[in-house]
Amino acid sequence: MDSIKVTFSEGHSLNDRSIKYCTGQVGIYFIYLNEDKIVYPSSESRLIYIGMSESPENSIGKRLKGHLTGQSGNLGISNYAKFKGASFTSYSLNILRNLGTKNLFDIESLFLENFLSEFGCYPICNGQSGHQIETDRKLMRELVVDWSFFD
Repeated sequence: MDSIKVTFSEGHSLNDRSIKYCTGQVGIYFIYLNEDKIVYPSSESRLIYIGMSESPENSIGKRLKGHLTGQSGNLGISNYAKFKGASFTSYSLNILRNLGTKNLFDIESLFLENFLSEFGCYPICNGQSGHQIETDRKLMRELVVDWSFFD
């Protein structure tokens, strides 16, 4: 069975200037602490949130801005960003289509489930598992995420 490996290589500060460049972008984003690590049951990671934007009107930029200001209702993210410093990285839907589905809800759930299997729980600011995956579960077995970027 061939695996699909996802790696991360570039991060941006969670601030107005960096967020502006994500306006209109649809895809998955990952918010992480600049220095501190969260102790999860199986390992440590700086990753605190996995999110998605399903439309240009509710773009990654708009979602990140809501997290930064607290307007998203997720005060954990805004407080971590304010007191600890946070950054983000993202993948556009165009790149994520290589995973074999264009259903962003499924893609977000694939990342959340992969994080759960690696770290023993969901990222601290997610607090949920996403939704029931509709895509062939074979993709979940084939997805290999290199979480070391968030070490």
